[in-house]
Amino acid sequence: MTNMTSQSQPVLAETAIGNAVRPGKKASEILAAAADLIEPEGRWIKGDFARNASGWAGWGDDEDVVCYCARGAIQAALADHGSAIEYAPLGYLKRAAGHSVIPTWNDAPERTQAEVVAKLREAAALAAAEGQ
Repeated sequence: MTNMTSQSQPVLAETAIGNAVRPGKKASEILAAAADLIEPEGRWIKGDFARNASGWAGWGDDEDVVCYCARGAIQAALADHGSAIEYAPLGYLKRAAGHSVIPTWNDAPERTQAEVVAKLREAAALAAAEGQ
């Protein structure tokens, strides 16, 4: 769902999270932030959405997370997991990656950190080109 700003740019609708309502972020912003999160060496993982320094697996928006998969990084960029707002960025990443299941794509044996970061940036560019 989108709405229009005064500059006629579509943005993601506001989303209720718990008792708070926070303004939506554009998919391009979320995807670029996700790429920034996993670009440093050691910040990208396979097999879990996210892990803390002790190796515990969790959600991308957990406070003590130190590394992420592609989807976990999107969750972290949103500071939320499991909400409908994450579907727009995931849709763009699916298009860029050419795969319909991002965790499977991320975890493929041949997948590299550089490739995941590049596809997140490509997805951000696709979203930006569509005003998202």
